[in-house]
Amino acid sequence: MVSVCIHFLLMIVAFIWVVSVFTDKSVKQADFLATGAGGGAAGERAKILEHNLQVKKEKTLAKKVARITSKSVEAKIALPDMRVSMVLPDAMSSKLSGSSSKGFGGGSGGGMGSGKGLGVGNTRNFVGRPVMGAHIVATKVAVFMDASRSMARYLDRVEGEIRKQFPDADVFMYSGIWTNVKDDVIIGGLRYKGSTGRSGAPPVKLTDPEKLTANGRHIFKQYDANFKTGCVGAWLDIMRNERAYDGLVIFSDFQDGITQYRSPKGEKSESYSTRNATMVYCDSMRSTLPTDERKPAEKRWEEELINVFAGGKSGHGPRLYLFSTQVEPQSLFARCVTASGGQSKMVEWLRDGGNPPPDNEEVTIGKPVVVKGATGSAVPGSVRAAR
Repeated sequence: MVSVCIHFLLMIVAFIWVVSVFTDKSVKQADFLATGAGGGAAGERAKILEHNLQVKKEKTLAKKVARITSKSVEAKIALPDMRVSMVLPDAMSSKLSGSSSKGFGGGSGGGMGSGKGLGVGNTRNFVGRPVMGAHIVATKVAVFMDASRSMARYLDRVEGEIRKQFPDADVFMYSGIWTNVKDDVIIGGLRYKGSTGRSGAPPVKLTDPEKLTANGRHIFKQYDANFKTGCVGAWLDIMRNERAYDGLVIFSDFQDGITQYRSPKGEKSESYSTRNATMVYCDSMRSTLPTDERKPAEKRWEEELINVFAGGKSGHGPRLYLFSTQVEPQSLFARCVTASGGQSKMVEWLRDGGNPPPDNEEVTIGKPVVVKGATGSAVPGSVRAAR
């Protein structure tokens, strides 16, 4: 009886022990996200979630990364990208808790940054393309080249320099750089209704239609006679309204300048002939006219021209760029450059076949400053973009 009792007791103890171990092993952790509802931050489900996250974190950190070894001293080894879970192991370390309200956690974020970039439109941060010492801030340019005999030796090189940066530039070549005005109308310009045909001496190199874009060929076909009659004045007056171009470039020695005439009373200013007209203004290099005798109404064409170029800084008009081998561009041209935010450059170095001076500055479009001439003195009317 004693033996039977002892064995019975041992069986009871063994049964209790086996059931206890089996129960502990069969307990499975909840595999859901606690919301904290009903228990707040101290609720049972919140505690279970916190425990599960901690276990997952420890398992993540415990993962071993395969080691890469090399016996060669000079071996080049490219290490693999680090996993996000290894780089930011603490991303899950914060405790998730809830209040008495329903819902799961919450979060917010923010960032700081800065950047610079290029743009189109008003091109405010567009540095521009270097051409013979200037920075042309434009995407499509039209070029007027003085193809008179005195400029013949420069034409090929200057055209090549421009096409390095603007391969699709529309280049127009005419003999001279004059601007003739009768009363307040630019001869050959948009408001000119008279005849055409006066062209002076023929250019040493003609405009090549094959090198023009489709838009350039259309302009050439429509206004070639105007440009021959009115030269650069007519070209500027017509091209200022051609929206296909955001940059206009003029290359010359700027010796001819601007000449304005007053028609006799009763005579209409519909002809380019100035035989009976009175010269009231001239600023060419060979001018002997002592004063400007124009009336306010006879200067309106200048303000119209400047106002159009004033839109260049905001992308609503073309920027004007001037390159001169000998004489500083006339005052009106300089004012148009200033208004548009363009640049004016003396390129005397072309005479000796040299290269432009080094430019270590970064151009940013801003207020214009005076450019120094070859002698080192400040030259009125010549501007470039300030840094």
